[in-house]
Amino acid sequence: MKRDEELVLEVTGVTADGDGTARIADRPVIVTRAVPGDRVRARVLGRRRGTVLATAEEILSTSMPRREAPCPLFGRCGGCRWQDLRYGDQLALKARMVKAALSRAGLPLPEPEPILGSPTEFFYRNKMEFAFGRSREGEFQLGLHARGSFSRLLNLERCLLQSSRSNDLVAATRRWAETLGLFPYDLRRHEGLLRFLTVRDAKATGACMGNLVVAAYPDAGVDRLTEAVLAELPGVDTWVTTLHRGKAQVAAGESSVTRRGSGTIVERCGEVEYEVSPRSFLQTNTLQAERLYGLVSAWAGEIGGGRVLDLYCGAGGIALQLARRAAAVWGIESVPEAVTDGCCNARRNGIANCTFLSGTVEEVLPGLPETRFELVVVDPPRAGMHERAAQALAALRAPRILYVSCNPLTLAVDLERLGTAGYRVRRLRAVDLFPQTPHCELLVELLLGPPPVSLTVPGAAHIIEQEGPDGGGGEVNQGMV
Repeated sequence: MKRDEELVLEVTGVTADGDGTARIADRPVIVTRAVPGDRVRARVLGRRRGTVLATAEEILSTSMPRREAPCPLFGRCGGCRWQDLRYGDQLALKARMVKAALSRAGLPLPEPEPILGSPTEFFYRNKMEFAFGRSREGEFQLGLHARGSFSRLLNLERCLLQSSRSNDLVAATRRWAETLGLFPYDLRRHEGLLRFLTVRDAKATGACMGNLVVAAYPDAGVDRLTEAVLAELPGVDTWVTTLHRGKAQVAAGESSVTRRGSGTIVERCGEVEYEVSPRSFLQTNTLQAERLYGLVSAWAGEIGGGRVLDLYCGAGGIALQLARRAAAVWGIESVPEAVTDGCCNARRNGIANCTFLSGTVEEVLPGLPETRFELVVVDPPRAGMHERAAQALAALRAPRILYVSCNPLTLAVDLERLGTAGYRVRRLRAVDLFPQTPHCELLVELLLGPPPVSLTVPGAAHIIEQEGPDGGGGEVNQGMV
């Protein structure tokens, strides 16, 4: 099959990135802009490691009718994948993907509880990261990465996942930076000044933070930019300038200066208030995170005099929700700033029975004193648990584990590891925190019991893991972290 050749394909599966999969002449085909149940006329884009890459040019028939995507950049931006699908169909497809991914776990699995949809499809994100750059034609850019590219940016006037105030902040920063003649950072030459703008927009409290990441500071141009933007937008509660001199393309740095406010904002989730710093982890969909935390609390039940261990605890998102149900909660987190935030959040909410430990789970967990934990909560990053962390968790022999995962593929690996240690899955439920994308959170309850002997996954669908440009597990878009 040659580039630009046209094919008629029956799409039967879906990748972890939300693209359709098909087969032709016994070759696997990945089809962008397609989902299971589609019959499409597709154009070949190329090949990668034996897999044909194609894009749907026309949908000939489908089981999931399309709607007009409201964003003019849909299909080009690396963020939203499913804006043209009705939200109910998005949820059905996510539930299908979860079943398929967990079929790899090698554990007997119960029928998942119904997926919990988000109360809002759009304008739900409380954090987004935008990169500075310049197009080949010389256009000044501040926006999101184009789909499948870590070097091409798309200027956006209005992202439908963030608030109007956040959009105003991005637009003002771009306009003033160009007016002042400031240079975006060049990834190839490692020259320039402006690297990222991170916007945090608290949904429950209305607070707003801007974090400008630059390659050099102090700098008079950066100060003039900051003054101009803040004069135009007095509703920005706090503004931080972060210095990042390294070559890594990340929206973080070695030092920060607060130019307005305290350098933090406060968000509320349920009955708990969280003080959020530029590097704090907070679930990006506040309203749906409140429902996720409520589900965790309901499944945890009344722990009474028992102890809870929260692994990968961040700034205490789950730990502080469970503190009033337990005698003591211990949290382990590798980011020191998040540990500091967790301690501050405990004091802010009058919670005295939370202890936060700094370090990686695989380093800290084996060295904990001999303590029985009635419940362990696990909420790792997308890569899942480190193998040594999973071994140390299994060695605790806690009677119950609540595992929160944003990646069903790595969750399946960890469930298999825990299954060999005698844990069985009691119940599981998907919670959608990321409308318009193929991602969701999963909550799984595991009980310690006899080792499993068989596997039952009702209604599993075909799913494959799509490799990213670096050979890793899939495309990561700046701004959707």
